[in-house]
Amino acid sequence: MKKPDRTSSLVWLGFAILICVESLRLPLGSLREPGPGFLPLLVGGILAGLSTISFVQARMGSPADRQGPWDASKRWKNLLGVLFSLLTYALALETLGFLLATFLLLVFLFRFGMESQRWTWAIAGGAIASLCCYVVFELWLRTQLPGGILGF
Repeated sequence: MKKPDRTSSLVWLGFAILICVESLRLPLGSLREPGPGFLPLLVGGILAGLSTISFVQARMGSPADRQGPWDASKRWKNLLGVLFSLLTYALALETLGFLLATFLLLVFLFRFGMESQRWTWAIAGGAIASLCCYVVFELWLRTQLPGGILGF
């Protein structure tokens, strides 16, 4: 499986370079007032970094503990739970607000998703991720997120 990993990582690296080049055709703006080319450039850079890491890992040695093919008979319950939780999130977002709905979604997914985590990690991960998203989108980018019952 090393050759397909190397090939796919190079394809993603090429795609990342294309994203970065094309995003430079748009105004970048500044950190305080990002322009339309800022986010694509950031995403392209992150994608380039991740694909480079994947390529290096594929070249250096064997892939880390790969599991066998996805066993649909065992995973259907988890998959349906994730899909149901995303539907519930979409329906509850306006009522509960972004911060609370995202926290609850992430706690559920961390705890009962495809790879179950301990409660402490689920709660801490949900809180950190939802707060980071709130800071980036509401405070830094000044987008309007649903306030819901909390009002913010």
